[in-house]
Amino acid sequence: MGKRKSRMFNLVDITWNPVIGCKHICHYCWARRLAETRLKRTRKYRDGFKPKLYEEELKAKFRPNEFVFVSDMGDLLGSWVPKDWILKVLKHIAKFPRTTFLLLTKNPARYLEFKDVLGQMDNIILGATIETDNSPMYKVYRISRAPPPDERIKAMISLRHSGFANLMVSIEPILDFTPNFPQAITRIDPLFVYVGYDNYNHKLPEPPLHKTRSLIKSLKAKGIQVYEKTIRKAWYER
Repeated sequence: MGKRKSRMFNLVDITWNPVIGCKHICHYCWARRLAETRLKRTRKYRDGFKPKLYEEELKAKFRPNEFVFVSDMGDLLGSWVPKDWILKVLKHIAKFPRTTFLLLTKNPARYLEFKDVLGQMDNIILGATIETDNSPMYKVYRISRAPPPDERIKAMISLRHSGFANLMVSIEPILDFTPNFPQAITRIDPLFVYVGYDNYNHKLPEPPLHKTRSLIKSLKAKGIQVYEKTIRKAWYER
C-alpha cells in the first residue's frame, strides 16, 4: 500500500490515499504539482491529479493507536467525488476502531451528507482547511475554486452544533484575516489547530507576523491546542 509519513502534520504517523486528485485548483497546491511532475511516472498518478478511487488501497491494514491522514493527495469530500467512493472509504475505516483517522477538506459542508455514518464512528477527526475568514479577498486573489472560507466556517460550526466533537482546523497557508477570525475558530471549538505560512514563495496575501502571533495567542487563551508550523514574517516584510 502507498503509506508514507505526512508532509503536513507532525501528529500523523502515516498517510493513506484511497482517493486521489482534486478540482479546487488552489493557487498554492503542492500536491497537484507533485502529482503532475515526479509522481506522474508512477502507476497511481499516471493521470496526474485526475480524481480517482484507487481500489487497491481498500486492502490496507492499520495498527491500533496509529494516526492516519486520509487522502492528503486529494480532497475526499470534494463535490465531484461520488458518494459511493466516500462510503467505501468510511466502511474500510470502520474496520479499524482502534486507529484514528484524520479527514481534511475544503468542502466541509459535505460531512453533513454523511452525518448518520460519521455519527457512529468515534475514530475519525473531521478537519477543514480554513486559511482566512475574508472571503471577498479570497475571491479577488483567486486563491481557489473551493467553497469560500466563510461557508467552510459555517459548515464546521454546524457540525459542532450537530454534536460532532472531533473537529480540527488547518489555517495553512495562512492568509490575511478579519478581526472576527479568532471568534469564528473558537465557535468551531476544534480539538486542535495547525497554523503556518506558505512554504513555496507564492506571494500570497499574507498577514503580517505580529497579526498571526496575536491570532495564535488568542486561540490558546481560549484553551485551543495550537500547533505552529512555518511561522515567519510575511513575504513583504522581509
